[in-house]
Amino acid sequence: MKSMLPLWMGALLAMGCGGPLPEESQEPQESIAIPEQYLEQEDPSAEDGTVSALRACCFIRCSDNVWRGPYPNVVYGNCRNHGKYQCAKRGLGYAGADWKDC
Repeated sequence: MKSMLPLWMGALLAMGCGGPLPEESQEPQESIAIPEQYLEQEDPSAEDGTVSALRACCFIRCSDNVWRGPYPNVVYGNCRNHGKYQCAKRGLGYAGADWKDC
């Protein structure tokens, strides 16, 4: 039992007394909302070649060079895999995929 006393004392000291948190963590946190300047405020019908993230859809092209789509439910980053799957399902080779407006 005497050999356990230093172990228990070390554990107690490591955990601390449980007093109040430091002053720096009690300060109010800043809001993590997106600032107004970064939100899209332009006319959505403007044709400048870019695609808005809220209106982007996956389009695929198989070896017959026909663009197919839109596929609005495809998750971002998975358009290429979806294109390979859809082309193979049709018995065609995969030729490309792109994100365009829906």
